[in-house]
Amino acid sequence: MNKIDVVYTWVDGNDPNWLNKKQLFINDNPGLIKNKKVNSKGRFFDNNEIKFSLRSIDKYAPWINNIFLVTDNQIPEWLNTNHPKINIIDHQEIFNKENLPCYNSNAIEMNLHKIKKLENQFLSFNDDFFIGKESCIDDFFINGKPKLFCGKKINEIDSFNSSVLVNEYQYANYNARLMIYNKYGYFPSFNLRHGIKPLDKKILKDLEEIFLEEFKETQKNHFRTKKDIWIIGLYAFYMVANNLSKPYYIKPLRKDLIRYKIKYLRKGREYTYISLNQLDSKKIKSKFSAIKKYKPLMFCINDGPNVSDNKRALVKDFLEQYFPDKSVFEK
Repeated sequence: MNKIDVVYTWVDGNDPNWLNKKQLFINDNPGLIKNKKVNSKGRFFDNNEIKFSLRSIDKYAPWINNIFLVTDNQIPEWLNTNHPKINIIDHQEIFNKENLPCYNSNAIEMNLHKIKKLENQFLSFNDDFFIGKESCIDDFFINGKPKLFCGKKINEIDSFNSSVLVNEYQYANYNARLMIYNKYGYFPSFNLRHGIKPLDKKILKDLEEIFLEEFKETQKNHFRTKKDIWIIGLYAFYMVANNLSKPYYIKPLRKDLIRYKIKYLRKGREYTYISLNQLDSKKIKSKFSAIKKYKPLMFCINDGPNVSDNKRALVKDFLEQYFPDKSVFEK
């Protein structure tokens, strides 16, 4: 059986020392930030989600081999760093030093394959990703290959206009599509779910060799820009373009609907996405209720630039109810 690792990218955006370092860097580099939203509070705010994400792994995925936490000279104060599965990876270990400091998740993710001792197959987690029920390796890999979790919505090449390209993430995703189209004559129209990403380290290394100059351009961007490449999208699109995998549709568990009480109507609904920025408190609570009742394989609670403290309090209450027991990864 293959060993499967987990990699987290994490930052404590509430840390005064980290905030001061970031502000000094911005002051020394005026004009670096083209869109103030890439430096918003919600981009880096820590609501302690990672503690509960690790609880989800401890409870529902004990088969995970090692856990790597990629950080910028930070460690959660409650984390048991002596646990044999826990490995702290500082940015300096995987970045070229001239590209530091880095506050750009696109650039950070482009360096994950450089983590020493990382198994070839691993799951990429943000701190707001959670496993919702008992799981196994086959939930994330099929015939030994990573599943490319996606939704039904498709975007053809001529549908990318200003209504779609609304932020730096959408541009990074689109740029990855264009790279595959220009290289292989295939335009990937599918959209990955915003959730746990099963990855293959060897393919990530191959991509860096194939698109070396594009990698270098994103890796040197200290904050997100519209010229970035989203490596995880590029990875998935490359896999499909070269017949190494295919999109894997995972149905959404949208909210607490009456029809979901009928088992066959909710069959396969193993993913819930909660955008705190876009939903009001009532809809957030409905999604939390659905998760509690029906336990999807995975869910994401996504923060954002304008999220209120009241909504963050709702999240904390829900997570404490869903994952009440300390994990082996806590002191």
